[in-house]
Amino acid sequence: MDVLVLSTAWLNGFVVVSAAGEVDLIGKPLLYGCVRAALQTHPEGLLVIDLSAVSFMDAQGLSALVLSRQHALHHQRALALAGPSAAVRRLLQITALSGSFPLMA
Repeated sequence: MDVLVLSTAWLNGFVVVSAAGEVDLIGKPLLYGCVRAALQTHPEGLLVIDLSAVSFMDAQGLSALVLSRQHALHHQRALALAGPSAAVRRLLQITALSGSFPLMA
């Protein structure tokens, strides 16, 4: 089991929340809480969730992404995903959510 490690940075006008490890039942509130804090700390700019180092994501992790998107939209902010692994992309596709999140390289 990979522990979820989160970090936040301000890069080139983007607020980047980076996730590494597993986003599951335990990681869901951690990721969502980090996104909420990032939106409060950085009131401007596109919010990007970097998923390039996520080794596993289940429905709870997907729920964290949906909640994060809703929270960002509520605060009139855009949210994009960066570098989702093949497993994360597949999860987005089979749940028909791939069109809900702009993807960045």
